[in-house]
Amino acid sequence: MSERDLQDIIILMVEDTPEFAQLTRLTLKRIGLSVVHAPTGEEAVAYLQQQQPHLLLLDLNLPGMSGWQVLEHMVALYGAGSVPVIVTSAYSDGANRVIGKLQNVYKYLIKPFQPRELLLTVQQALNLPPQEV
Repeated sequence: MSERDLQDIIILMVEDTPEFAQLTRLTLKRIGLSVVHAPTGEEAVAYLQQQQPHLLLLDLNLPGMSGWQVLEHMVALYGAGSVPVIVTSAYSDGANRVIGKLQNVYKYLIKPFQPRELLLTVQQALNLPPQEV
């Protein structure tokens, strides 16, 4: 896949921590992917109403609307399983993992995680060939 093709991929990241959002954006940029950042659930839903992403990186603990509520909106708009979802959360409890399985979440990454783990998970979720960085 060419760099131009990678730039056509839309990744929506819903993350309220600016430092983590910046690190994620820089990590994915290393392999040529661009990220649209929504710092709140409301902004994510507004974006989703205009555009379907190829991948959703979703924090759960957001101010106001939770990550699960964002996911409900996306499913209502595009259907279950239409967009791979990678949950990025500090919540490692079993209840959230079960909810994730019920919501067809592709993978659940517990913060903090290594940038390499994020890269590999995104590449797998998007069916991209692995790239070493």
